[in-house]
Amino acid sequence: MSSVDMSAAAIEVRIRRASLLSSLRPETRLDAKLDMSPEGVARRIREASELRALCLMLSQSTPT
Repeated sequence: MSSVDMSAAAIEVRIRRASLLSSLRPETRLDAKLDMSPEGVARRIREASELRALCLMLSQSTPT
């Protein structure tokens, strides 16, 4: 899993990007909250896949 840069500069860049994407139109107002770029969608799919694999692994493990 990749880490997210939590430095002040990186956070500022993300906030500025979200601000540029923001809109009050109902059909686009969530775009700043959800990265709908191909990379953003792929990242969420990878994360869901990794979580599924982890859940399957945990369900097959035996408690100690």
